[in-house]
Amino acid sequence: MDSLAVARHFARLVWLLVHDVANIDEQKRALRAVVASGKSQPTTLTLDEWRVVVDGRPSAESGAEMETLAAQLIGHAVRELRFSAAPVAAHVLTVARALAGEPRPGGGGKAITDALRPIEAATVSTEIEAAVATPEPARPVAPPPGQRRPNPRLSGSYLAFAALSVPKGSLAEMLVELEGATAPEEATVLLEGIVMLVNRAADETKGDSVADALRSLAAGEEARADARVKRAYTMALRQLKTPRLIRLIAKLLPQRAGNATELLGLLGRWGQDATDALIEELKVADTLAERRTLFDALVTLRASIPSILHMLEDKRWFVQRNAAELLGELPSPEAEAPLARLLKHSDERIRRAAAVSLGKIATGNAFAALRVALRDDSAEVRLVAATALGSWKRRTSSHSLVVALDGEEDGDVQLQIIATLGRVGTPDAVERLVSIAAPGGTLFKRKAAAVRLAAVEALGQAATPEALAALKTLRDDKDQMIRDAAQRLVKGIRQGGSGE
Repeated sequence: MDSLAVARHFARLVWLLVHDVANIDEQKRALRAVVASGKSQPTTLTLDEWRVVVDGRPSAESGAEMETLAAQLIGHAVRELRFSAAPVAAHVLTVARALAGEPRPGGGGKAITDALRPIEAATVSTEIEAAVATPEPARPVAPPPGQRRPNPRLSGSYLAFAALSVPKGSLAEMLVELEGATAPEEATVLLEGIVMLVNRAADETKGDSVADALRSLAAGEEARADARVKRAYTMALRQLKTPRLIRLIAKLLPQRAGNATELLGLLGRWGQDATDALIEELKVADTLAERRTLFDALVTLRASIPSILHMLEDKRWFVQRNAAELLGELPSPEAEAPLARLLKHSDERIRRAAAVSLGKIATGNAFAALRVALRDDSAEVRLVAATALGSWKRRTSSHSLVVALDGEEDGDVQLQIIATLGRVGTPDAVERLVSIAAPGGTLFKRKAAAVRLAAVEALGQAATPEALAALKTLRDDKDQMIRDAAQRLVKGIRQGGSGE
């Protein structure tokens, strides 16, 4: 068990040094875990093709971290890695850093041996596989279909440890050649070159070239039937799962509408790293179209709530608003309290977004916050709160709406509250609607006709026996619009099975 833990934590350390080099705290934690796990016994790591074997037993561990360790061991020509009991942290870190470095063409394990040479009585040692002297065959430039050269039979030893030449063809040409490669060894050699060229394209910020290559690799991985060839594609894509490339694809997404589905597929396989990159791009997006694309991508990928909650700490109003809107599209109880706090924000746009999202979350706590929002200084926020409360068919909601209606001066908000009372449909809501629809009185004199008509329509929405009785009476009202609306609504309720 301790040996498996050593392998797992060491794989984590190497992965961090490859993909998250700035995360010193996590690297320290992983290093301490390796040392603590290896106190009682030595551990030997070897390779069985692409799998890490721990003390002669295949590791049950899988995933990006263990695959990264396997890829780096292969790239650096390490046949075996041995940890003594109680390995020294400095020795473990030295070897991990050497493994995390990019394998150098022709290196044949030299980076590892050079790193270990200065260490006296090292508690970590390696066995390096001698490189096969067979030179790599030259590759033609994008040969036409049907005229490809015969491919040599490359051995597994060559695949793992021979020096990789700098690719002579372009990225597009090598991708074409890869499509025709059927031998796992040949495909792997080509993929190593492609990975190198993709990283070079990323260095030169050639986003389109990177995106096209990644799309091609993902499609090839899906299409390949040979398990070993498919595995080679998978490993290449794992190697390209770096923060820089992920951010490049996230940045490119709004510009590549025609490939949005395929790019989203790539981002989806990168998990939280991808959603973090999309969130960072959303924070700095310049146009509404870009923000919409990135927003929709985050919703599609089901971004994690903690990542979005972190956006609320940003000082820019539009970032906070975007976060508030996202929390409504990915409803979670975790978002209730933060959104409720946003209802006290000084910026009306943020309060409005929070109110909309609370309505989508639609829990008791969310509606309690919305009842408070009915007293907001902004008519827009009050309008949103009134609309959202229409789906909360509770007496508390209707009471809050009735109270809010009494003090409301904005005509549009008045009409929305009246319509919402109809959707709530509780007895006290219907009672208030009946009084508003009734002729005479002094309530809302300036818009008496419009307000009365809104109340009639709301009674039709409520469709309770009390509402139906009131509508029947209003069929004889002096106002023709009221009479016509009441007649239509009574007929509709009867046809719906709620009438006489």
